[in-house]
Amino acid sequence: MYGKYHPTDPRNLNLESNFGPMIPEQIGYLQPTSRDTPMEIMKKRFDRDGYLLVKNLLPKQPVLDCRREYFKHMSPSGLLKEGTDLVDGIFSEKDSRKFLPPGNLRRLFGLKDDEESDKYLELMISAHEAKFYLDLCEIPELRDFIRRFEGWEHITMLQRTMLRAFTPDCELTPVHFDQMYLRAGPATSLTAWVPIGDISLEGGGLMYLENSADIGRQTEEEFSRNAGNLTDEERVSAFNKNMNDGGFLSRDTVEYGQKTKRKWLITEYEVGDVIFHNPFMVHASCKNKDPERRIRLATDLRFVDATKPYDKRWMKVYRPLDGL
Repeated sequence: MYGKYHPTDPRNLNLESNFGPMIPEQIGYLQPTSRDTPMEIMKKRFDRDGYLLVKNLLPKQPVLDCRREYFKHMSPSGLLKEGTDLVDGIFSEKDSRKFLPPGNLRRLFGLKDDEESDKYLELMISAHEAKFYLDLCEIPELRDFIRRFEGWEHITMLQRTMLRAFTPDCELTPVHFDQMYLRAGPATSLTAWVPIGDISLEGGGLMYLENSADIGRQTEEEFSRNAGNLTDEERVSAFNKNMNDGGFLSRDTVEYGQKTKRKWLITEYEVGDVIFHNPFMVHASCKNKDPERRIRLATDLRFVDATKPYDKRWMKVYRPLDGL
């Protein structure tokens, strides 16, 4: 499994960035780890690679239940193709810009809201407090694993979670690392990215820049050196005047990969998988080009040791334009 995952030549895949096709030579593969791998080996892989992709960590049915209930919740928005099974999450083929998350991406596109788009935003925001989603966030197998992996007795999940549905052909996740949004605390959080449904190689799942935790660290160190002209509030913001518009590193994954001379690592995610990553690990996504036109649904959950300092700005439920 680990070290042997190479499902196909990247030249066989339809991988697309915001600005055109990905370069096949820039593509590699995330290496999976089985859930019964000794914890010592898992920790070594995480420390070396900056990520740990654990296969079948979660029971499948609760994840699928969440997926079905999410799309049931969202169905009044026009997101889904009529007459299809909710759990399949087949896109309606309406203007994908209407289904962008609220905030900077909508602003960058100059999107004007309409009745359907407004309904989507209302439902998308309320889904973060819906029982079906909170049940998934509390799934015991995830916390049990983190307790063993980190050795934390008092685990806290940051309340500001990110539940995102990416339709086929929509704007992709820009290049970023997590600590730039968590600057009011030390870099001790652990992110669990949970796919809520299968995601094909072409489905726009999370991808990581190979061995890139050093880039995140260097970026933060450079930011700290240049932060003397900022107020305390600006210093902990990813959106201050020293950062790119939107708070991310780049919208162009191809150019960023070329500049750093590192590959983008992708995989095919399955229900029950979880990928954990270092807060400095650089990541993004390709566009969702799933051949079955499935919507990519996933969530970012961030965990900390409650006995140690952490960014308490994140102890509130997600709201658009909340400064984080």
